[in-house]
Amino acid sequence: MRLSRLVFLSAFFILPRITELRAQITIIFQPDSVCGKDALIWTLWPDNNSAQHPDFIACAWTNQGNPSGTRALIDFDLAVIPAGAAVQQATLELSHYPSPYNTGHSNLSGPADCWLERIIQAWQDNTVTWNNQPATTVQNQLNIPAPTVMTQNYTLNVTQLVQDMLNDPANSFGFMLRLQNESYYRSLLFASSDNPYPQLRPKLTVVYTPDTLPAAGCWVLVQEPGDTTSAQNPPPDPEISIPNVFSPNGDGINDLFFPDTAHIEGLQFRIFDRWGVEVFSAFPAMPWDGRNTSGIPCSDGTYYYIFDYRTAGQNQITRKGFLTLIR
Repeated sequence: MRLSRLVFLSAFFILPRITELRAQITIIFQPDSVCGKDALIWTLWPDNNSAQHPDFIACAWTNQGNPSGTRALIDFDLAVIPAGAAVQQATLELSHYPSPYNTGHSNLSGPADCWLERIIQAWQDNTVTWNNQPATTVQNQLNIPAPTVMTQNYTLNVTQLVQDMLNDPANSFGFMLRLQNESYYRSLLFASSDNPYPQLRPKLTVVYTPDTLPAAGCWVLVQEPGDTTSAQNPPPDPEISIPNVFSPNGDGINDLFFPDTAHIEGLQFRIFDRWGVEVFSAFPAMPWDGRNTSGIPCSDGTYYYIFDYRTAGQNQITRKGFLTLIR
């Protein structure tokens, strides 16, 4: 029996493609809010951490007249790829996201060209801030041209950057996205790994030639072309994480209330006040920013949610519970 193909599965990835064993392996990384590692850092709040944010953005703007610039950091778990493997191709897909805070990319005062750089110091997504941000290197930095439309998606060739990371894993900790000119007003706005829409989250595709099999995870061998063995990860009916408190005060931290929709399809999302009055409804489901259907901010207090969703196994499930709004 000749084993000629391999499928590599892990909790960190969407299903990768079937490729030739010891010829080329393709792995697709598109982590969610649980597996992902990304964060925003702000000049306006230089000591605040912003790890749980739906946006992945590089901007130079103002907030109520105060300068407010951001940089974005993201790290993919490349440890599953053998160190020094020959990268044939690597692409990073960043998708525009019309967030509640920003409508799209902007070249208002000048072109929003950005740099994508390799981070060379360790950082943690739940502690990184503007004041303690890690160092980057300009070696093989990638020029990202300014957008031509506000809703532009980008597919970036990061082959050399990923090769650098595999060649020097001890000094490689992901990517930083920053404006080349950080004078306002200009921005590039994408979805983050915490975004409620799974298809919009950053996606890194790596095609490499291995000397050995992948170092971690669960792998399935396929006997012949067209003869497949399937595995599902996550399980058909996964538990989802739903927070019970949020603070929509515009500080960029916990400003939106929404379940973790990784591996599920959100169908409908409804919010009721303590008297049973519906204050918010979205079909298909989308995050609640703390305002009612008229756009008026809701008061602090306890609310009730009903969330209908469909799992990967196509089972429709309803979750209900209470949440607290604190501004």
